[in-house]
Amino acid sequence: MMRSALTTFVLALLAAWPVIAEDVVLSCGTYGSESNICESSVQRWERKTGHRVSYVQVPKKTNDQLDFFRMALAQPKPDEPLDVVMVDAIWINFIEQYLINLAPLSNGTEGEHFRALIDNATFEDELKAMPLWTGVGLMYYRADLLEKHGEPVPHTWEELEQIAARVQEKERKANPDFWGLVFEATSGEGLTCNALEWLSALGGPPILDENGKVSVDAPEAMATYRRVKSWLGNIAPPSVVDMNNEQARMVFQNGNALFMRNWPYAWAPLQRAESPLRGKVGVMSMLAGSAGTGQGVHGGWYLGVSRTAKNPALAADLVLHMTSRDEQLQRALFHSQNPTRPALYADPDVRAVSSFFEVVYDGLQTAVNRPNAQMRGSYIYVSNAYSDTLSRYLASKDDDPIPLFVELQDHLSRLQRRDW
Repeated sequence: MMRSALTTFVLALLAAWPVIAEDVVLSCGTYGSESNICESSVQRWERKTGHRVSYVQVPKKTNDQLDFFRMALAQPKPDEPLDVVMVDAIWINFIEQYLINLAPLSNGTEGEHFRALIDNATFEDELKAMPLWTGVGLMYYRADLLEKHGEPVPHTWEELEQIAARVQEKERKANPDFWGLVFEATSGEGLTCNALEWLSALGGPPILDENGKVSVDAPEAMATYRRVKSWLGNIAPPSVVDMNNEQARMVFQNGNALFMRNWPYAWAPLQRAESPLRGKVGVMSMLAGSAGTGQGVHGGWYLGVSRTAKNPALAADLVLHMTSRDEQLQRALFHSQNPTRPALYADPDVRAVSSFFEVVYDGLQTAVNRPNAQMRGSYIYVSNAYSDTLSRYLASKDDDPIPLFVELQDHLSRLQRRDW
């Protein structure tokens, strides 16, 4: 049958009409720095592929994000799809059953990442996520103020305490809001990380003792918690009990602190042209103490694809793009995000940026791990209970942590006997 001229015209018009690209729905951090870093990488993928990415925002608190992902992946809603998720390294074993195996789609690129990071995301020979960036706890300091007041860069917590007190006293003559130290102490995973670093240097088992038994009320740990609490109101603002890592960064970047414990991401915003601290900040691995050399806690984030993704191959392509060498190089050069590819730490462009990546690489070599592997499915619960107890102690008027931690010890010991 002959086509009419109108039919031919309409078919030709439809053939020439641009196809509406299929969306990938991505969750990549909260509003702020992490989300912005993801967006720049995503935009390059969109330009390359012609596809579009839309975003789902997650709760601000790290621990609340895991609950969000569990619900969104286990009981997906048709009107609220979620294809690609950015998850903490310690979460993968909680949601791996909801993620596809990326190995058949990866073209073997997992071999270019640190082996330990790939092992962390592999379950029953299935690769459930690809490492996006890695990190370690670091200590930032105002190099200009140490020089101004003739103070050295500290190597121990005792030295930091003394220097922070001296510089704080002098700086407050011009800035009454100035403090010697800021850090994350609100209840959550960040406080657990801080605490493990304190225990490593100042004394106390890291939640589990050498025999794998719960140990949160050891005398050495109680002494460390008392020491940390003595900082509040002296060299650290009492408000640190309400600070997450971003809030601590803002206090530091606004010129109101001498030292700051934070993650490597903080380096980039501190060095931007508009930052009042550009060129004034130094960074070092975590400080030593009477119990040992300083060890930062190892951290990191991954991307995984939901089993309910409407186009798993397309979603996986986005993941492989964002975790590629070129994208990790971009994040290293412009956002100070640490690559998960060992070769990039020797890249001349990365080394030319600053000595920052040398500090990070050194910190990664001695980083302390959280005991999530030993605790398996109980880790998040234990970490939440632990950080909540420590945060309550730091915020309380009681100087004695023992009653709170004896109660926690009893509770976690019973849980360990029953479930671990």
